[in-house]
Amino acid sequence: MPGELSLVLAQALVSAVESSDGYAGGVYLRSRTPGLLRLAVLAGLPAPLFRPWWRMHVNRPFPVSDAYRSGRPVLLSDAEEAMRRFPQLMAGLPFPFGSLWVPITGPRGSLGVLAILRASTPGQSIDPADGDRLHRLGHRLGDALTDLDQRGVDCLWEAEPVPVQLPAATAPPVRVGRFDWDLHSGQVTADDEL
Repeated sequence: MPGELSLVLAQALVSAVESSDGYAGGVYLRSRTPGLLRLAVLAGLPAPLFRPWWRMHVNRPFPVSDAYRSGRPVLLSDAEEAMRRFPQLMAGLPFPFGSLWVPITGPRGSLGVLAILRASTPGQSIDPADGDRLHRLGHRLGDALTDLDQRGVDCLWEAEPVPVQLPAATAPPVRVGRFDWDLHSGQVTADDEL
């Protein structure tokens, strides 16, 4: 069923964005066209903003293609590093960001790429633990896709990206108190907890 694939991708993407302090991300999967990856799910950004990257050929000079071809994560801490390594990427996105591009791997190689956008950290390299954690998520997603494929679910993507809503950040509880103000005497009496 087509919904099952979307659900697996959405859950993996939300987990990856949250575990890497990201604010947006996407999952690219192979398509029926040889050498073409398609953005399957997108979270945290409006889909039209990312439209130029909905389809990505694996031999283009972009981090998604590099991660797919090499089978290794591409970790870009800031706009300067991204501009140096992948100038075409920065030419199309008008804001600074850090990004993590991790291959989704299965028994027969790369199945796609998990992409996370997060705050830029100029002059600081990305903590290797972040890359390792996402690499493990990429392997787990690869295992899940392999399982779906073995059960007859088509894991090639031909449609537009499915938008995914990221959970709202949790905020600490707000304390509320009450007070009485006697206008005649000017005396203010607050709750005992205040």
